[in-house]
Amino acid sequence: MSEEAKAVQEIAKTTNTAIHAVEKMGKFISDVAGVPIATAVGIFEDKLRYIRWENQLNLIQKAHEKLAQRGLSAPTRILPLQFTVPLVEAASLEEDDYLQDMWATVLVNAADEHVEVQLRRAFISILEDMTSLDVQILRVIGAAAGNPKHHLDILNPGFYLGYLPDEAAAMDEFQSGIPEPKKEVRISVGNLQRLNLLAITHTVDGVSDPNHVMITELGKELLRLCSDDKSAKG
Repeated sequence: MSEEAKAVQEIAKTTNTAIHAVEKMGKFISDVAGVPIATAVGIFEDKLRYIRWENQLNLIQKAHEKLAQRGLSAPTRILPLQFTVPLVEAASLEEDDYLQDMWATVLVNAADEHVEVQLRRAFISILEDMTSLDVQILRVIGAAAGNPKHHLDILNPGFYLGYLPDEAAAMDEFQSGIPEPKKEVRISVGNLQRLNLLAITHTVDGVSDPNHVMITELGKELLRLCSDDKSAKG
């Protein structure tokens, strides 16, 4: 079988799967709402289109506001479609206002030639896997790691989880009475480790401890893309 025929076959499989999924959703809505399946499918598709359209409008509005705050009336860097399209599609499915604002910041930083960031599609898929708590924790740790007051030991550049998400305390601080991390913080940090944005580090005596983490280079670069701070500019 030729490569073209294989490609057509795969597209057909994907299309059939999507159609089947919509039919199942339509059947479920039909049973619940007591309306014909055709009506139910139409309701589902129309609602999804409206939600994405509304989120896209919010994204563009936020992006224009952020550009205006920088004294820009329009983007100053042309973005490749393979980066822009997935970004807008991902943002159009996000309903959390905190994350919507983050997506707008990503779009503006990517479109601002004065901001030195790497435009990797991988960053989009990583951000899709993050919750607002994940982003908040990464930002708190990233800000603390860049704060000169901490004077982090190059061998132990970690932070306690116990004070997150409000504060990232360096490992040479608050040595006694450290609270246990909250369950939601542990789950969030676990996801950030899975995404290679945080890594477990060691205590001052060289013992590996899951309650101590450091931000990775990937995490730092992602924060640059998500940062409204002027320090993200080169």
